[in-house]
Amino acid sequence: MNILNYILPPILGGIIALSTNWLAIKMLFRPHRAKYIFGIRVPFTPGLIPKERDRLTAKLAEAISTRLLTPDVLAQGLSDPSLWPLPDMTIGEALAAWGVESPGAYLEPLSQRAKTVVDKLLPGALAAIPTLERGLPQLTAELDAALAALTYKVIDENLGTMAKLFISKEKIYHSIKANLLAYVADSQNYDLIREKIHHGIDALLSNEDVQQALAEKLYTINIKEALGAFLVKEKHAVARALGLAASYIAQNMPIQDMIVGKLNAFDIAEAEDLILDVAGRELRLIIWLGGFLGLVIGGLSLLL
Repeated sequence: MNILNYILPPILGGIIALSTNWLAIKMLFRPHRAKYIFGIRVPFTPGLIPKERDRLTAKLAEAISTRLLTPDVLAQGLSDPSLWPLPDMTIGEALAAWGVESPGAYLEPLSQRAKTVVDKLLPGALAAIPTLERGLPQLTAELDAALAALTYKVIDENLGTMAKLFISKEKIYHSIKANLLAYVADSQNYDLIREKIHHGIDALLSNEDVQQALAEKLYTINIKEALGAFLVKEKHAVARALGLAASYIAQNMPIQDMIVGKLNAFDIAEAEDLILDVAGRELRLIIWLGGFLGLVIGGLSLLL
């Protein structure tokens, strides 16, 4: 018998199996678009992944958003200090690295922010002052004591012994308090109060001693150590707060839609290159394993 009768079946079986495996893997990605002949779409075009792209991206996005990026996972990752990329440098060094070197430059954004907060909160705060005694009696008592002490100090330092015999410090204090409350309760005075507070903020933050003290302080606070210590010290509070934030994000942010959008924007050729780069060795092993199995099956056919 011709020896080819023994050699050809295993070889052909191996070649056929190897070729079909290679073709099957190629057909996962290729062709990228449908092919037409005389207006009729060629079967199996486009490839499986391009053809089922919408369904695959939707399923993948659903799996990621519901099984991977869950509120618990987000909260755990956010509240673990070891996972935070905290810079090992002082605040001053970080600002200098960003091109902010002048102490005044630190304070300018802070000044504007403080003024914005004042503008937003001042009307409500002033309107609430007359009702503090009912809502916050302890705070009101402390403010009363501070105002009384200041009033008595001014009287003692500016009036002689004889003059003080004919006045009542308590009456003066109550008169000042009544007029002060009436003044802040009048909404027509809000603009003047706001301007005074703005002026005080500018005066404080433009003071060279304050700027220098701030600059020196910023170069003593290490970001990694400070935030790391805070996260460790307030671990439970931080975890609880971040858990609530993560839950809110997971429930309200359209994570699934965002993932779908990103995946759909990914070019199919790039996706193919990425998958082949990650799993190319395994896919080639499948091809050669198929060829080997075809060779074995071709050989067994002779024995059978």
